[in-house]
Amino acid sequence: MTFDIALIFTVVTVWAALALAYALAPWSGMIGYAWVWGFGAVLFLGLGLALRRAAKTFDDGEGAP
Repeated sequence: MTFDIALIFTVVTVWAALALAYALAPWSGMIGYAWVWGFGAVLFLGLGLALRRAAKTFDDGEGAP
């Protein structure tokens, strides 16, 4: 499970870097792509944080039957 969470945070990092690259691109038409990549990065960040919290809760014994 920790590998999955690490993979999600890797996706967040890549998508945030792409959003930054598109935001700083000299072409004015790229700012729309920056919003898309940035929104995706925020969604994956939320997913990663939720997964990390769920894994921690399960490891602490609260999620065990």
